[in-house]
Amino acid sequence: MKFLSSLRRDLNLGGHLSTIFVSRVILTVIAMGVAEYGYCSPPECVTDDTGTKICLLKAPQRIISLAPNLTETVYGLGAQDLLFGRTARCNRPAEVEKVPEVGAYLNPDLERIMALRPDLVLATKPGLREEIVTRLSGVGIPVFVEDCKSLEDVCNLVVRLGVLLGRPQEAETVARDIQQRRVILQEHLRALQKPSALFAVGVKPLVVAGGNSFLGSILREAGGVNIAESSATPYTRFSFEEVLRRDPEYILVLDKECKKQECLDYLKRYSTLRAVKDGKVRSVDADLVSRPSPRAAEALEMIADVLHPGSAISASMQKQADSGY
Repeated sequence: MKFLSSLRRDLNLGGHLSTIFVSRVILTVIAMGVAEYGYCSPPECVTDDTGTKICLLKAPQRIISLAPNLTETVYGLGAQDLLFGRTARCNRPAEVEKVPEVGAYLNPDLERIMALRPDLVLATKPGLREEIVTRLSGVGIPVFVEDCKSLEDVCNLVVRLGVLLGRPQEAETVARDIQQRRVILQEHLRALQKPSALFAVGVKPLVVAGGNSFLGSILREAGGVNIAESSATPYTRFSFEEVLRRDPEYILVLDKECKKQECLDYLKRYSTLRAVKDGKVRSVDADLVSRPSPRAAEALEMIADVLHPGSAISASMQKQADSGY
């Protein structure tokens, strides 16, 4: 304000400059202030899955992703030009390998993160060290933490990141596509029987996905009945005696938690299991099915095809989608 008052005095506005010219000068000064400092723009705020409110005055220019699903989501929103760091496990899409690493997925290097000078860090709650959030927040770097347990959560995540990254329209498009594919799938599954299934995260020891886990949600929505649905924790130890007692029709195993053939051979020792006898033990792509990202819709369709062979779910869904459903 002092600057504008001085400007009026020095230019002797009454006799030398028109009101229109002065207005233009004032608007120019204001615009320069907004462009330089962003103080006239309301902050974009979202709440992450820890209940923390994240507010940014402007879209971030340097972000770091500490989880593979978040890295995939950044690319899904077309915001990969903002990505300046990622963990070693962030391997999709292939071009992400050009982005500098900041350490292991469950043990990122805090000093490397800070050296990259991010203005936003994206993290996932499972396995996240509290020290990371505390140290980064302490120096003014906001940390957005997600904890998706379902495809509904994934859609919500996409929309929130779209707000933070300045990609709201792209986010709405991605979320709408996921929801549309879910609706179409449910129509196809409505008339089909729901087979019982077990989703094994690891085999030795046997760790399975309960109903309150992302994998459990995928299994349920893909038209399966999880024999570990009532487990108290998202992922829990299970005895093979209990598996024999419940005798699922299908057993799904993540391919990255142990060597693919080793897992399958180990399970085949339990030859009385229905899934083993009927050849319904399946190894599935861990990178695809276990990451709450925009590719989760593809994971859902893939699991549905496994549980309902011969129903041509994916082909039928694609045809319906192409027709403009």
